[in-house]
Amino acid sequence: MPPASERLTWTAGVVAARPGERVLEVGCGHGVLVALLAERAGQVLGVDRSATMIAAAGRRNRPAVEAGRVGVQAAALRDAHLGAEPFDVVVSVNVRAFWDADAATTWDVVSRVLAPDGRVVVAFSLMTPGADAPVVDAVGRLAAARGLRLNAVHHGRTAPIPSVAIEVRRLSS
Repeated sequence: MPPASERLTWTAGVVAARPGERVLEVGCGHGVLVALLAERAGQVLGVDRSATMIAAAGRRNRPAVEAGRVGVQAAALRDAHLGAEPFDVVVSVNVRAFWDADAATTWDVVSRVLAPDGRVVVAFSLMTPGADAPVVDAVGRLAAARGLRLNAVHHGRTAPIPSVAIEVRRLSS
């Protein structure tokens, strides 16, 4: 398998999954970030709309899937079977459903499955300078409407395109 891209390696570093944590990757594609997260997290579930991508993610992560540390599922997030146990981290890379016109549904699901002290990392490629501001604003607004607070905006000098990761957290009461 080819090595992970700088963008995905950087994103895994921003997430900084810890042993025992449950992580949900939305839009997992070929499962590259799933594999990076599974190196540290307790359990990782990758969800993607494409059955082709999920098949590739399953092949890439076969040993971890067989060991029960990784699961992959072909479904839209709103239709996915996410179980009753909450996720400590929800992460996505270049998934517009976190900030586009229909993002409310995505955030409703995320809010439902996120642990009391959970965090969400929404990462994306910065195609043009300054293009991050509207995304940060939209993510911040959508998250705040669900009791999540903007914690940090990370900028990565990843090649060939810079990356941004917006981190929001649910603060336990």
